[in-house]
Amino acid sequence: MIKTTHEISNEDGYIKYNLFEIHPDLEAIIAEDYHTYGTDKFEKEQYCEDMYKKNFYDKYDEVAYKEVYEKYINNEKFKEKAMFVYSVIDYEKYKQFVELNPEIQNPNELTITYSILDSSGVRVQMYNIAISDIAFVF
Repeated sequence: MIKTTHEISNEDGYIKYNLFEIHPDLEAIIAEDYHTYGTDKFEKEQYCEDMYKKNFYDKYDEVAYKEVYEKYINNEKFKEKAMFVYSVIDYEKYKQFVELNPEIQNPNELTITYSILDSSGVRVQMYNIAISDIAFVF
């Protein structure tokens, strides 16, 4: 696993960090600015909204796919997870990855784990996404 940390905030000596644990085979699809996720330097809000619209609202009719809307599209937790994926995955790199890997034997091993770590050592896991989760939102 590739582990990286980046400072999110520093308030009176209490520091919070992003902690990413990335399977080496997925390093090739990570966006250049992934480390800005959750920080005040994050600038991809509109891009993430546009990707969600393209991959869900524009793709599925709300009447014909009522259950999909209920279970996924209008589910805030699902939307947050999808927005995370759009924030850290480079779509163009992902497309190349798919072309080079038309079949994946171990999808549950190809994961990205995102946690928040604080200066006192407390770690809270926020997301553990596999390549299948990534494929679903694209």
